[in-house]
Amino acid sequence: MSQSIKTLKDMLESGVNNIYNHYPKIDKLNVFPIPDGDTGTNMNLTCTNGFADLENGSFENVGDLMAKFSRGLIMSARGNSGVIFSQIIKGFANGLSGQKETSSEIWVKAFEQSKIAAYDAVMKPVEGTILTVIRETSESISKTFEENPSITEKKLWEAIIVAANISLENTPELLPVLKKVGVVDSGGFGLVKFFEGMEKFLRTKKILARSKKLEDNEGGNVEMDLDDEEFGYCTEAVVLLSADYIGTVNVKEIRSKFESFGNSSIVVVADGNILKTHTHALKPGIILETLQKYGEFEKIKVENMTLQSDKHVKGGNPSIKKGSNDGKTMTIIDSEVEKPRRLLKDTAVISVVPSKDILDYFKEELQVDYVINGGSKMNPSTKHFIKAIAEVDAKEVYILPNDSNILMAANQAKSFEKKSKVHVIPTKSVVAGMVAYLNLDKDESYKKNLVSVNKALKDLVAVSISTASRDVKLNGVNIKSGNLLTLVNEKIFASSKEISDIFKKVFDKYITPKTEIITIFQGTEATFKEVNFLKKYLDENFDVEYEIINGGQEIYKFFIAIE
Repeated sequence: MSQSIKTLKDMLESGVNNIYNHYPKIDKLNVFPIPDGDTGTNMNLTCTNGFADLENGSFENVGDLMAKFSRGLIMSARGNSGVIFSQIIKGFANGLSGQKETSSEIWVKAFEQSKIAAYDAVMKPVEGTILTVIRETSESISKTFEENPSITEKKLWEAIIVAANISLENTPELLPVLKKVGVVDSGGFGLVKFFEGMEKFLRTKKILARSKKLEDNEGGNVEMDLDDEEFGYCTEAVVLLSADYIGTVNVKEIRSKFESFGNSSIVVVADGNILKTHTHALKPGIILETLQKYGEFEKIKVENMTLQSDKHVKGGNPSIKKGSNDGKTMTIIDSEVEKPRRLLKDTAVISVVPSKDILDYFKEELQVDYVINGGSKMNPSTKHFIKAIAEVDAKEVYILPNDSNILMAANQAKSFEKKSKVHVIPTKSVVAGMVAYLNLDKDESYKKNLVSVNKALKDLVAVSISTASRDVKLNGVNIKSGNLLTLVNEKIFASSKEISDIFKKVFDKYITPKTEIITIFQGTEATFKEVNFLKKYLDENFDVEYEIINGGQEIYKFFIAIE
């Protein structure tokens, strides 16, 4: 391996490691004030898996090295941020194509190609994002090179870091929602960290090491859209193009077709014999049908908007581990379920919960047939549901997702299932899932069950109490970092420093003479004092039956059902 190739490879490794070191922080740069973003997780997994292809590779020149890194990123790209990042690297590969070594002039051209590739990949580019950062950085260093053509690579990369940071800091001025909540763009932040890692090696000749202790990654994989306009299936596919389409596939035509379907977040890119697509679609089947004519699928992923599973959060480990199936939690395995399907049961119910304690309650107290522990991020994939349906092996299966972000994965599993008749009841909270199950009669028809369940859910007041991660004003509620944030039926209701204020506001408004019972799931962060106040306030002010259950859930102090 020549010194030029080794230098570039080490720069890339240093950049990848720097994204790993910062991915929990990137995750936290989400708009909603509960820490649950996933951009950092997506970028980390994209980079880590993409770089793995370079570990034992041999390369003809620096252009060949960058091309193989680009291809690895395209194959392992996750989410919009990962796909756009892979296109930025593809632009680098275009700029470095055929080059034996890098130079300031070549890097300027590479950045220009990156800007073009990134913008071409997106149907409707949005300024104030990672796109802006790569564009403004490219434009800035192009001007720097024009003014000083003899600038060294080290000095040019110093200018890259300055320009990228200036652009990043300005993203809130271009994207109002960022300014409103006081954060910079998360994808742009990740890109800057990648560049800083590369520059660090060029300057010091030392690869940035992966940190052994990362910042706590409290969130993971849920993107909450504030206006409830973004919904559907996150549909990603990698197509191995047939000979007729290699080099000729029209990505703009595909993007336009996706847009005509009413899709959003559209990214379509081609690289050699690979076509990579990402979109949020209401009907993923149409997307896959459209793509199939171009070749054979190598990868398909259809799931909820969270994109990542709980297994991906800690340490950025993308592997899927085998686990025991105790009849309560689902075994997560890569292989297909081999258990023969005989449909011996008439009816079965599958439910999703956020903790082991709530799982035990649903399984042992409620007698739910199959319970998936979705973890605090509550986002099992389509595959999880498909395997769960196979496990219950019933003629008729009800799925209670218990989170709005899981509905899409559950419905996708329904569309794939060919043996059992699957019904997805659109429960959006754990307490809604509990109420729905208690109003299900396995001996009744789906039509009658739907009527009784919908009536019960209409009368339910579902409350969740968490802690805000930053200051923001949303839905007319002033939210302060560290204060309690309360959602009622998935909408922001109140925020206060004292939980006593929250309890009073919620109970005084929603407990009525018609209220029959209150069920409370106590989370890991709920204190003895808070629980005592809760009991005392209910006992002294209301003649109502209530039950407090040790839920053991993270992030949310309390889940409360008022029926």
